[in-house]
Amino acid sequence: MLRNTYILALLVFILPACLFAQSPDIFTRGNISLEYGIWKPGDLDENPTKPFENVPGAKPFKGASLVTPSLGSFSLLCSFMFWKQDGLENRTPLEYISLQQLSVGLKNYILTQSRICPYVNYGVAVIWSHEDPIGPNQEKIKLVRAGYGFDVGAGVNIYLISHWAMAAEYSYLYARLDNKVGLTDNYSGPKLAAKLLYLF
Repeated sequence: MLRNTYILALLVFILPACLFAQSPDIFTRGNISLEYGIWKPGDLDENPTKPFENVPGAKPFKGASLVTPSLGSFSLLCSFMFWKQDGLENRTPLEYISLQQLSVGLKNYILTQSRICPYVNYGVAVIWSHEDPIGPNQEKIKLVRAGYGFDVGAGVNIYLISHWAMAAEYSYLYARLDNKVGLTDNYSGPKLAAKLLYLF
């Protein structure tokens, strides 16, 4: 009985303190992160009711980001993303396409008093593509094309120990290219990402 009382006291008093009490300086630190997730360009999405299913032939995107130490509740954010779509041979003279995105923006922390910290971010992006043609059409295809975009999103940081955190983020990327790349010139769509952060 006494043991159960100690366990209950731990859950009621100590555990919430561990979860929500946090040294204030942890929120002023910058971080670098790796991310992995799903990007679903709307023009290619055959299953819009299945948010966790990639578009046909697409691989999960991979990315990395750098967030500066914060000033107040704001930080600067710089991120890079790589995305690839295979299996285009039956619809285009291409084996695959890949898109890279480099974005710069602001990150605004909403709650900075707990280990669970929601945020919003918004930024602008430069996008460029690479196409891998097949057959005799190689000389007719421009292999690299440029585009632009912007993104807005929201997420939550979960601080684990002194230098590590993880995050989940949902955002919408508006992405247009000057010319058609693969199946479309409009790669706008939602992104869902999981992140691992190292705080410095």
